[in-house]
Amino acid sequence: MKFLRNENGIHGNDFAFLCRMWYIVGRTDFHEDLTKRATPGDLLKRDGVYMERKKCYMLLGAFCLIAILVMGVLGCVSGSPIGGLAAKNVKPVPLTPMEQAQKDYASVTITYQIGDASEVLDSDRILSWLKENEDGSVTFDEQQAKAFVKSLAEKYDTAYTTRTFHTTSGHDIQITQGDYGWRIDQEAETAHLLQLLAAKESATCEPIYAQTAAVHAKNDWGTSYVEVSLTDQYLWLYKDGKCILESYFVSGNPTRGHATPRGIYGLTYKTRNATLSGEGYNSKVKYWMPFNRNVGLHDAPWRNRFGGQIYRSNGSHGCINLPPANAAKIYENVEKNTPVIVY
Repeated sequence: MKFLRNENGIHGNDFAFLCRMWYIVGRTDFHEDLTKRATPGDLLKRDGVYMERKKCYMLLGAFCLIAILVMGVLGCVSGSPIGGLAAKNVKPVPLTPMEQAQKDYASVTITYQIGDASEVLDSDRILSWLKENEDGSVTFDEQQAKAFVKSLAEKYDTAYTTRTFHTTSGHDIQITQGDYGWRIDQEAETAHLLQLLAAKESATCEPIYAQTAAVHAKNDWGTSYVEVSLTDQYLWLYKDGKCILESYFVSGNPTRGHATPRGIYGLTYKTRNATLSGEGYNSKVKYWMPFNRNVGLHDAPWRNRFGGQIYRSNGSHGCINLPPANAAKIYENVEKNTPVIVY
C-alpha cells in the first residue's frame, strides 16, 4: 500500500520503508552526512527529501502511538495486553463430564423435612456420590443413595419399635408389638432422591412413606386413639386429648388360643353391616373396625354382659366385643389409621 508521494518522486511502498525512514532520520549524523557529500544545489533538494522523510517519521510515530493505545484498551477488557486482540480467536477448553458434573452440583442441597427436624444432604456428600463409568459418562452411585435413605429410616421410623405408653390408670408401660408408626418406603424414596438429583437443583421435601402415624413425635399416636386394657377388660376412647367414651368389653379367649394380640396398631378401615366368619362362627355385626388382620372392634348384640373374667371361659375368637351403643359411638369417632393401643 502507498503511504505518501511528493513532487520529487519520493514515495514509500510499505511498512518496511517507514521503518527504514524512522531509522535514518533517527541517526544523529544524518544531516551532517548530507552536508559533507552534497553540493549547495543538491542540499536543498536533499533537504526536501529530509523533510519528506521527517514527515514519514512523524506519521509512523502517530501510527505506533495509536496502535499502542488500542492494544492497551483491549488489554484492559481481556485482562492482558495482547489478550484483547487474541480473545476473539481463543476457544475455551471444554470441561470433562466429571468436571461438568462437579460444577453442576457445587451448590446443590437436598433438605428432608421430618416433623420439626430436618436432614440436609449437602453438596459435599452429593459430589462424593459421583462416579465415572467406563464410557466416560457420569452418574450417581445408587448404593450411596440407598445407604443415605436407610440412615433416615433407622433414625426416624417408629413402626416396630419399643415405645413407652402412659396408661389412663397412671402407669408407664412398654409397647413392643404392633405395626403402627412411621415407616419410610426406602425403595421408593431412593428412586425419588435420584430424580431430585437429576434436576440439578436444591430442593426441600418429605420422604415417601410406606405408612404414617398421627404425629412426628415420641408419642406418635397423638391425642386421638383407643386404649384397650385386656387385664381390666376396659377401654377408653380419646379424641383430641379428651376421653369421650369408656366401656367394658369381652376380648379373645386365651385358653383356646384366641388371645387378643397386644401392641399398637392402626385401624385398617371401618365398615357397616359386615358378616364375620371363621372356624365355628358366622356373626353379623353393624359396626366392624379391624386393626390387626381379622381382629377388630365390633358390636356383639348376642351378649348381655361384658367385662370381668368372661373372656377366660366365653371369650371371642380374638376380637373386642362391645355393647352395640358403645360400638356405634366408637365407629362415629374413629377413622382409618386411628391408633388402637392394646396392653
